[in-house]
Amino acid sequence: MNDILKEIVQYNDKNEININLKNSKLFTHIKCYSTICKTKLIEFSNSFNKLFEANHNSENILNATIIENEVLFERVNIFFNNSPLEETDSIKKFNIATITTSKAKCTEDNRFYILKCYDYFIYIFDKKKKSCYMIIKNNIKAITMVNILLLTPYLMYGELYAVHGGLVSNGTYNILINNSSLGGKTTFALLFASNNWNIITEETTYITKNGNILPYNIRNYFNIRVGTYLTFKDYFIKKGILNNEFLKMENKTNEELFDYGKKNQFSIDFDKIGQNIKFTKMKITHSIKVSIEKRDDIQITKCSPTENVNAFLELSLAPTVLLFQELLNYNEINKEKRQEELNNIFKNTKSFILKSNFNYKEEFAYIIKNIECKKKKQSNK
Repeated sequence: MNDILKEIVQYNDKNEININLKNSKLFTHIKCYSTICKTKLIEFSNSFNKLFEANHNSENILNATIIENEVLFERVNIFFNNSPLEETDSIKKFNIATITTSKAKCTEDNRFYILKCYDYFIYIFDKKKKSCYMIIKNNIKAITMVNILLLTPYLMYGELYAVHGGLVSNGTYNILINNSSLGGKTTFALLFASNNWNIITEETTYITKNGNILPYNIRNYFNIRVGTYLTFKDYFIKKGILNNEFLKMENKTNEELFDYGKKNQFSIDFDKIGQNIKFTKMKITHSIKVSIEKRDDIQITKCSPTENVNAFLELSLAPTVLLFQELLNYNEINKEKRQEELNNIFKNTKSFILKSNFNYKEEFAYIIKNIECKKKKQSNK
């Protein structure tokens, strides 16, 4: 391990840039040697630092290095797969929770922790030096893992919460669209986008303990199902997003497309339909738990603003977050206090459960009316 780490520590190339994430609990210094991450990291750090601009001086420093190098990635990967590494209790919980995507191990002396996520991202943490190293392949999805692992310590310290849901905004209302995977979040985000709303985040929205939104999208791609694609075919074609395989399925029924889409999706870059916005002090005004079902009508019901808070707390204290307790020797998580913070964040949010049939595209005006999004009054000037 020492030989590989020595090579990683001494790594250098012409693509180096230095970036900082500034916060009162943790200052993260990032050294980046990655072409695919460079521009996005600058955008990401700008949004993060503006969010915490009033309180960002910390002597608690984490050094992070990002290296895009396939040869080095494979060397670390071979070491990870073939060396006699250990598992702590926190690692075991992490491995159970992420069994389909990730696996973690540590050295016998508990100094070095290694997380492998998918087949393009490896994270190494040196507990003694409080430094981490992200080794990635040339895969744009690696940007998502870089973002998540950079933000995870801030979830642990309680400076951010991760809310499972994407955010759409028209400048007046900021609507969180949430549910489990395959529940219809992306479809409804596209419904709003096709009606001139902006998609701000996809899959996960990060908010501060005061409820201010990090106006930056962490997952840099959408997974689109065939039924969604064909429903918004004109919108996608206008954006230059073509999928000939899906276009050949236009003769199938909504029910057939619905079943097919649960198993077959394709990914598109977030930037093609989403929008990064300049910082404003945004808060979530509405929360909609959506689902698309084989049903005859669209049902919209009000629910308690805090109905989803327990799930949001679980995500913010997921096994990945709790593993960082071990990495950073932090034992001050007060779950009751964090539960109270989340309850306060969402207590004034207008919250709804929306169960939809396949006619959601034609029902946008009905949906807007019933989730109490009133139009601004026109000025007489």
